[in-house]
Amino acid sequence: MTDRPRGRARQPGPAPSKRPYGQPKGQRNERPFKQRGERRKPHARTVHELDPRRAAFETLRRMKPGDLLEPAVQATLKYQGHNTEAAHRVLPMLEDAVRFAFLFDHLVAHLSSRPPSELDPDVRAALHLFLAWYLLDDPRAAYAHGNAAVDLLTPDHKGRGFVNALVRRLGEFVRVEQTEPEYYRALVDAHQPPPLWADRARLGGGRMLVAERAIFPDPGKDLAAHLSIVGSLPRWLVERLIEQHGPEAATQVAISTIERPATWVRPNPLSAGWQELAQWWTARGTDVEAVQTPFDTTALALPAKVRNLTEHPSWALGAFYVQDYSAQLVAPALQAKPGEMLLDLCSAPGGKAGHLAELTGDRAKILACDVTEPKIELIRQNVARMGYRSIAMVQADAAEVKFPEQFDRVLVDAPCSNSGVLARRVEARHRIDENAVRDLNALQLRILENAAANLKPGGVLVYSVCSILLDEGPDVIHRFLRGKVGDKRREDDWEVEYENYLLPVPAWHDGGYVARLRAP
Repeated sequence: MTDRPRGRARQPGPAPSKRPYGQPKGQRNERPFKQRGERRKPHARTVHELDPRRAAFETLRRMKPGDLLEPAVQATLKYQGHNTEAAHRVLPMLEDAVRFAFLFDHLVAHLSSRPPSELDPDVRAALHLFLAWYLLDDPRAAYAHGNAAVDLLTPDHKGRGFVNALVRRLGEFVRVEQTEPEYYRALVDAHQPPPLWADRARLGGGRMLVAERAIFPDPGKDLAAHLSIVGSLPRWLVERLIEQHGPEAATQVAISTIERPATWVRPNPLSAGWQELAQWWTARGTDVEAVQTPFDTTALALPAKVRNLTEHPSWALGAFYVQDYSAQLVAPALQAKPGEMLLDLCSAPGGKAGHLAELTGDRAKILACDVTEPKIELIRQNVARMGYRSIAMVQADAAEVKFPEQFDRVLVDAPCSNSGVLARRVEARHRIDENAVRDLNALQLRILENAAANLKPGGVLVYSVCSILLDEGPDVIHRFLRGKVGDKRREDDWEVEYENYLLPVPAWHDGGYVARLRAP
């Protein structure tokens, strides 16, 4: 996905003259004034009239757990009469409130006589936004942030006094310390988990929340309880991560969900070299790090908060695509060749289909498939910008579609829990639960089996998910291989040629799973 667009205010035009241009002097206008009973369409509000805090509050108080943030903000802006391009002014504070919701509830619970789950939704939303402003925006303005939080509630709201008292106490109970950002990559390379404390928690970018006293569970005694609060994750998910990956890896994953990862760019070798792309950003003071992938391709890492991606002169020419490092390891695993017929199921937004086009010199025959028209349109837009000629699109259900011709290679980037990309998909932590994972497992297996049905004998199939749960990765592959075709199990004939599990690294990249299978 691209960087969010900058807001463009709808500027008022010049004041209308009393006499329209070209009208003879002395001729009366037919309708110079509004007629009695006539309702004229109100002028759209400009971006300068937008109150981002109010818009964030109105969005947060109405959101259901797991709702996508950007569509929710856009719906609020439309309702308030604002241009939806102003969403980038509201999203950062809303992302902070949603990302740290479990942590904020824990802080409120320490000072409130009522559990956060029993609070009025408006009160809870106001408290979460106050903590987002105070802890993650400007800690020096606690009093002003508190006033703003109280003013979010209507004058006759019964919770105004409660919110006023609690924000003052929260401003005294916790404070913020700014330290040097931790170099997590060195800790990961040394197989050392990030340190944990009972009286403080990370807020990202070296910023620390420090409480008056130890308020977090002792990580040595109950690691799951501690990580679920300081990592702001559901308890069941942390327990599963500890069970499947061990305590050190679970700690790494939990911390990665609150640290903003780098912005990764995939250079398009059909258009430009990565050196040319990097030079433009470097000349404007943006740090760029070139990283060689295991497949001998180059990925560019830019700072997490870079904002000038679409301003790059090569953006419109399709010289690069914004895609995380972990996602850039999927398409190369297919080992596609020019002239082959390739199928990309669950293709939207088209990043991996485009990567296949680049890897084959735009000389393969690629079919990108997804289930809805908006997703197909998104693929179409990205293909058009990048300039690929080898990609066709079709709207179809990946779990059921049968094509008249079989394919040399099939890529399945299956729907999943997003547990490996929670640093970017902050709302997903509130959407997934154990039942949802079970439902996804069934869908993933159906799609994988249908992909195999569309594959030529001896063909190659790649299965990937942006999840780090074993349930959605190796377990799906094992269930697929244990399945029968006729009287034989697939595991008797199919071969697993490649498998890679990548855990997210805090402040660096996301995580995911990839496996390559060869059919008999």
